[in-house]
Amino acid sequence: MTSTSAENIFFDDQATHAMGAAFDEACRSLTRFASTAARRELIARRIIEAAKNGERDQTRLRSQALLDLFTDDPLVPVVSMVPEIQIPAYALVPHAA
Repeated sequence: MTSTSAENIFFDDQATHAMGAAFDEACRSLTRFASTAARRELIARRIIEAAKNGERDQTRLRSQALLDLFTDDPLVPVVSMVPEIQIPAYALVPHAA
């Protein structure tokens, strides 16, 4: 995986708002797993990469950030919050702080 510096990358206010909202939604939908810094960083990187490629829709930014986050496990029930992405049900269970 190559990393890209955030220098010389600029987003307008609309893009920044969509990216922030997508990040918040992604982390909120993965309350149990998004609490780690590494997971949050991965979500942020994926949103930034999608935005760099021109995506500005908040829902699609979130969906792209969450794609392939979990391995497919046929024993884990899935729920669909957005038609494009299936989220394992265990990812939606809040945990005690």
